[in-house]
Amino acid sequence: MTMSRRTTWLVLVFAVSIGAICASALYRYSAAMTATTMLVVPVKEIAPYSIITPELVELRPFPEVMAHAEVYRSVDEVIGKLATATLMPGQLLYVHQLAAPQQFRYTDDTQLEVVSFPVKPEQAAGAQLRPGQRINVYRPTSQPNPIGVELVVADVRTAPDGYLVVTVGAPSDVVRLLMNQSHEHGRDSLWVTLAPITATAEAKQ
Repeated sequence: MTMSRRTTWLVLVFAVSIGAICASALYRYSAAMTATTMLVVPVKEIAPYSIITPELVELRPFPEVMAHAEVYRSVDEVIGKLATATLMPGQLLYVHQLAAPQQFRYTDDTQLEVVSFPVKPEQAAGAQLRPGQRINVYRPTSQPNPIGVELVVADVRTAPDGYLVVTVGAPSDVVRLLMNQSHEHGRDSLWVTLAPITATAEAKQ
């Protein structure tokens, strides 16, 4: 066999090998793209701050490779979560686009507002407040009854001036009272107590 024929055969073998490798890769890519999996999508536009309900979402087929992204694969995973961005019909639902209501706005009760107010540590159960506790808020110098009853503590932080900043979920009328009392009479006027453990409180826990 002459040198030129040998070179031709080598080139031919090399070309066939490269073609086989490319064909195999193309087959695997095509198979991955044609294999499908069911993923969660909105059926209509969902505005931010909306709670996801069963009628807002459905499962649709997508290429299986899409399931490797951080997306929701089950309708049950998204029900009750809060949309943190505008969600369009048919789009994939990514994990960062939904959050548990309590994680996003401190309370899972959608009817409550969330408000923070300052209070002196010694007037707030000795600064021993913790998230999850139920508190009553008083302004004893002006009225004997609490202005907020069994408010659930969502967060407690210490401000640079040493005051506690207490965050709670509360109805709108209580929020107004807390804001007015703190503004008109000064933050030193508010006292916070741990609410008694009652049958009602036990049922709410």
